[in-house]
Amino acid sequence: MRTLIIYPIFLLIICSSSVHGIDRPNNQQPLQIDANSIQHDDAKAVTKFIGNVVLIRGDLTLKGDSLILNQTEDGLSFGKVKGSPAVFQTRRTVENGWVKGQASELDYDERNSMFLLKGNARLVRLENGKIKEEVSGDELSYNSDSEIYKAITEPGETRTRMTVIPKPSNE
Repeated sequence: MRTLIIYPIFLLIICSSSVHGIDRPNNQQPLQIDANSIQHDDAKAVTKFIGNVVLIRGDLTLKGDSLILNQTEDGLSFGKVKGSPAVFQTRRTVENGWVKGQASELDYDERNSMFLLKGNARLVRLENGKIKEEVSGDELSYNSDSEIYKAITEPGETRTRMTVIPKPSNE
């Protein structure tokens, strides 16, 4: 009888804590990182993750072959993801909007909400699961707070390109 009473209370606590977690900004949510191996230097607050790395914090997901992650005293993270490709995905301020990016190397910095993609960089903006814009170049930067992105191409390399998908006509 006691377990029948405790079980609903336990479920209520779990559900209420997950609902409250939705309202928290990403940097206030738990940081979960999975990898094949981890090497941590506590004195420098630097951790190296190697092999099939997946970082999740709220609506942010980073994936790559390796990640060198630094953390500030107040828990903000910044680091470098390398992969073939290194990828990220994060929610936009627009309802049902997402941004996905990929490159050979990805610098991620929560302190200023920046992503810097280097080497065969590609950024896609989605709304309701459909591509709205796609940008590619040698180097892309994206600020997830302001939702401003920039594309740079080195002279002599492939040019930057932006593709804007037209809205479907209402027929």
